[in-house]
Amino acid sequence: MQKVVTDVTYIKFGGKWFYLAAYLDLFNNEILEWELSDTFDNFLVMKPAERLLKRTESTEHQVLLHSDQGVQYSSAGFCNLLTKYNAIQSMSRAGTPHDNAVMESFWGRFKDTLRKHFCYWESDNLQATIAKCVRYFNYVRPVRKLNGKPPALYRTELVA
Repeated sequence: MQKVVTDVTYIKFGGKWFYLAAYLDLFNNEILEWELSDTFDNFLVMKPAERLLKRTESTEHQVLLHSDQGVQYSSAGFCNLLTKYNAIQSMSRAGTPHDNAVMESFWGRFKDTLRKHFCYWESDNLQATIAKCVRYFNYVRPVRKLNGKPPALYRTELVA
């Protein structure tokens, strides 16, 4: 939890748009926090950010949090939250999504998996389906850069 990237994506479900914010650890590609909402507001990114930052209070390292220049990430509330937890804010250059390429690439894989393996549109509960998909990404899905291990397993084996 030293270098974390974040972004928001959109998912159409039941004829309505939902917004999904996620925080991804660059160390092992683990989804550290996420939030789903039908409202595209500051709380969408601030609620999971605060949960994440509270967990880092007991660590000795400062968190570097990278995002695009979206209105939520550049808001006074979000910037104040990062200051409160002594986190370093990093932002992509305007109009350059490749500056946040890890997160953009992650969203492509995540949404593809959500469609192909979890058939989210058939679900009665989008929140629960996304939770299952997040669990799959963290605990089941192998990652090549982690020697074929899922992120959580890689992290726990490294600590052991």
